[in-house]
Amino acid sequence: MSFLQPLALIGLPLIALPIIIHLINQHRHRTIPWAAMMFLMHAKRMSKGMARLRHFLILLMRVLAVATLIFVVSRPLSGGWLGSIGMGRPDATLILLDCSPSMGMQDLQTGQSKRSAALQKLSQLLARGGYGTHLALIDSASGQLQEVDSPKALLNLPVAGPSAASADIPEMLASALAYLKANESGRADVWICSDLNENDWDVESGRWRAIREAFVELEGVHHFLLADAALPSNNLSVRVENVQRWERGNDAELVLDIMVRTEGDGDVAAQVPIEFEVNNVRSVVEVALDKRGSPHGRPNTVDLGASLQGYRIPIDSKLKAGWGSVGLPGDANPLDNRFFFVFSEPPVRRVVIVSDDVKSGGAFRQALVVPTDVRRQHQVDVIPITRVAEIDWESTSLLIWQAALPSGVVATQIEQFVDAGRVVMFFPPRQSTDETLYGSRWTGWQTSSGNRQISNISWWRGDADLLAHAESGDALPLNELRTYRYCSFESHGTPLARFGDDAPLLTRVPTDRGGVYFCSTLPTAEFSSLEREGVVFYVMLQRALEKGSRALDVASQRDAGPDVLTDRDQWELVASVDDSQLLSQRGLHAGVYRDGSYWAAVNRSQIEDNATAVPVATVDALFDGVSYHRIDVDVGDTSALASELWRVFLIAMVIALLAEAVLSLPSRRVKATPLIDSGSERI
Repeated sequence: MSFLQPLALIGLPLIALPIIIHLINQHRHRTIPWAAMMFLMHAKRMSKGMARLRHFLILLMRVLAVATLIFVVSRPLSGGWLGSIGMGRPDATLILLDCSPSMGMQDLQTGQSKRSAALQKLSQLLARGGYGTHLALIDSASGQLQEVDSPKALLNLPVAGPSAASADIPEMLASALAYLKANESGRADVWICSDLNENDWDVESGRWRAIREAFVELEGVHHFLLADAALPSNNLSVRVENVQRWERGNDAELVLDIMVRTEGDGDVAAQVPIEFEVNNVRSVVEVALDKRGSPHGRPNTVDLGASLQGYRIPIDSKLKAGWGSVGLPGDANPLDNRFFFVFSEPPVRRVVIVSDDVKSGGAFRQALVVPTDVRRQHQVDVIPITRVAEIDWESTSLLIWQAALPSGVVATQIEQFVDAGRVVMFFPPRQSTDETLYGSRWTGWQTSSGNRQISNISWWRGDADLLAHAESGDALPLNELRTYRYCSFESHGTPLARFGDDAPLLTRVPTDRGGVYFCSTLPTAEFSSLEREGVVFYVMLQRALEKGSRALDVASQRDAGPDVLTDRDQWELVASVDDSQLLSQRGLHAGVYRDGSYWAAVNRSQIEDNATAVPVATVDALFDGVSYHRIDVDVGDTSALASELWRVFLIAMVIALLAEAVLSLPSRRVKATPLIDSGSERI
């Protein structure tokens, strides 16, 4: 419990006044014994026990009345976490704020988003309840820690505003942990404001165990989760993919895929106007929404959407590169209503497959030689490990490495290749080795005994990355995949698919740019049905190629993040939703940027549109062993997290006074009338 006027508590010793008055009143008269009254005194002693109890209750009610009056003046606070754990003022308070696009969902009546509502409620709570010597904010967009002067200042900080970048809650907790250790903070509160989106929490990551164990070692650190996991209601979102520029004779056009989807449990419009803008030229097209299956098995939701595949926009043939955007009318979340894109003449997509296994190399080549778009130029080369020096790293988009993990110069070249935004996929060699790369290493082949089938796929991540659901919402047929042998490996990466025995099939290793993947089996019939089934294998490799090719495009589509524009020094803002963004925040907001002949469109990641909320029980389990309390709130709830209790104490005071009055009523008893009264002496 905390108080708005704590100085008033100095008056608490006044509760002793009724006791002092009672003791003084007891010694006001001097009593002289008289034998004739002895029988009356004996009768009075018969009822002395009940009289004492009644007098004690009267005295107690008077003490309580004075105490509650003092508490009313001090204006106590309670609510949520304060009322349940009763903690005092901390030495440091850290706020971990999720600024991802999903936190931009607004309550249409109040106009507050999940993010702004969480900030306002937390600001009120800290202002009333205290926040210690140090108050700091870690925002999910930049990931940087910033000292804050007061809780009220949180509402106006630019870094606390909305962004197009996804959140990384484990990384934010790691930053908070580093701050607490570096400053040797004593009692500390760590507040997390989030909507529990699965991609933000990354509950399958191996980082959680290390973070949890580190916090257990710190004494006096308490975690509070301000959670708002409400699903959006009929919120429209738009996404653009596969933007290409083509020429036919003297004519040129843009060809792009547009996806519009909504989710909710209410009525939605049958048609939605879509605004197209290409180099400041605008047009509007009405699109009909069709009912689709509920994504990811979400109950009680209605999924509507529209897909414009290969939509064509005529452009001037002299326009070799440029930008555009697709927009929707305003709704509950303005952060997903506009999607920017850039275009240029497409480069050649080149793949290099390093393998000494003829069968595996042929399977990889077969899946990659057939492009998803026949108009794009492809080149697929299969080389043995002895010819690695021939690789043209500058023009290669995707590297398939099916051999022992490299070391030395080749390992350095691969790391530079990934840092340039390309993609490498590692597949196990036939013979296990001890080499380590990206904190991962192969440990040994697992083989079935008796039955050839060792395990089916029991789980995979279908909301994003290489195994995401198709654009129609249908899941990839990983449940039909058969695996006979797989190579176990150690890695700190995030699994994207698991076997029934919990061993990973596909794992993504976190990197600043580009992509690094480890697949634990091979595509040939001796190891799995990847090649025979075909669909999963083809889609997985083509998506990796698409991701790696973006780094070679003069015009590239990029997911928002703090390092998304670090590859060049002179990026200039061309178009954005909010032109007031600071220079330090570029790359964190959706927009178009240009550096000479290079163009970049920055948008929210695909996973933001497909994300689901993590079950609260799963989130609670992440904090097992540490001091943790979760507070569930709603964006439409205007109440504060802490409320004043003076009314409760005022009512308690009135009740105490009424009880004292009732107990003080005269009762029928034997009463001795004094025959002689000599001043201060009673006989």
